Amino acid sequence: MKKVLILLMFLFLCRPESGLAGIIVNANVNIESSVSRYTLLSIFSMRLRSWPDGQEIRVFVLPDQYPANDSFIKQELGIFPYQLKNIWDRLVFSGAGQAPVIVSSPQEMLQKVSSVPGAIGYIVENTKGEQDVKVLHVD
Repeated sequence: MKKVLILLMFLFLCRPESGLAGIIVNANVNIESSVSRYTLLSIFSMRLRSWPDGQEIRVFVLPDQYPANDSFIKQELGIFPYQLKNIWDRLVFSGAGQAPVIVSSPQEMLQKVSSVPGAIGYIVENTKGEQDVKVLHVD
């Protein structure tokens, strides 16, 4: 029994990544190349609504069925997907805010973030060569 638990833990910890390449923002967002986990959670929980220069933040997310969605929420935000969804639901149902825009694919995510001023999202493929987005790292 003990060996089975150790094997399961090893498989869970050593599983391949879901392919999450990074957090992206529109090229016109005036922010350094990194962001704190707290700031990122504040943005994706729709509590922080503007960038330091006053520009409105537009949040884009992938649908629930994409593995990168769960991976991003768990690894980068440090919470579970259902917790984030509960936050969005409370904002919407109370009238205090709105949920992020759900895009249909990683390609649409890249297109929206590159074309909408103040946009932020996450991607599953490498963006090397993309002129209209910046990749952020989490501190």
